[in-house]
Amino acid sequence: MNMLRSAYARETIESRSVAVDSVWRTLWLSAAGAALGLILAGYSLFTASGTATRTVPPEDVALVNNRPILQSDFVTQTQVETGGPFKDATPADRKRVLQEMIDEELLVQRGLDVDLAASDPDVRSAMVAGVNLQVDAEVLASRPDEASLRAYYAAHRDRYAIDGSMDLRDLVLVAPDGAAALKALKADVQAGVPLDVAAKKNGLVESGHLPRGDNYDFGVKAKLGLPLYEVAAGLTDGQISAPVDDGGVVHVLVMLHRKPIRQLDFQAARDNVYQDYQRDARASVERQNLDFLRSRADIRIGLGALP
Repeated sequence: MNMLRSAYARETIESRSVAVDSVWRTLWLSAAGAALGLILAGYSLFTASGTATRTVPPEDVALVNNRPILQSDFVTQTQVETGGPFKDATPADRKRVLQEMIDEELLVQRGLDVDLAASDPDVRSAMVAGVNLQVDAEVLASRPDEASLRAYYAAHRDRYAIDGSMDLRDLVLVAPDGAAALKALKADVQAGVPLDVAAKKNGLVESGHLPRGDNYDFGVKAKLGLPLYEVAAGLTDGQISAPVDDGGVVHVLVMLHRKPIRQLDFQAARDNVYQDYQRDARASVERQNLDFLRSRADIRIGLGALP
């Protein structure tokens, strides 16, 4: 009886061992199958034709590190480099242009990676110009109407004139009696005495601030200063000014010949008005963009940066 029980126990243990081995074998095979399935699925995902990682969107000609090169840009660049329609470009031309664009994109991405704009002034300037060009796009694309241009012209008429010129002498009184010297100078000039002779005779010398001959109005203003220029601008041919005290120096201005400023009418100035209108409109939107960026930026200025 005991022998039967022992045999039965051994048989039960062996059966359970076989069952356990079968379970582990099944689990191991299942795990191996699952792993193999994942590997095959991953390989298929990343290599199969038509998957997202191998396809390029129809509007792009290439992807460089997932950054697109647009088909439209490729067409334009090919036409520029070949000097003809895109359809006439040879496969070799297209390949060459595409490789150039890929190389450019790689270099641009590298420049961004190393923050080239932080150290290269030319890159910073180009980026500033590029951002402003984007901001200006709407202004550049729009055309102001006639009423807007006329209103702009009316508000800035002084810009649209042909500058006058002056053949002017700037004399300085050195005679003790300035009033008597000026009276004698006028009398001699009216009598036909040459100005140089009359000036020397009556105690006046040239200041040396103006070269002889015609000088544009802006040059006279820059060299003599606004007070003397305003006096000169009111003189006509042959007229001699009253004495003008400029910083303790008494000047007498003699206008030999005056070509006055000529105001341009709207039609004559229209092209310049249009350019100035566009320039001011661009400056306005660029200022607005900077104001917006400043409002959202965290700007901190060191204590030693400003006096």
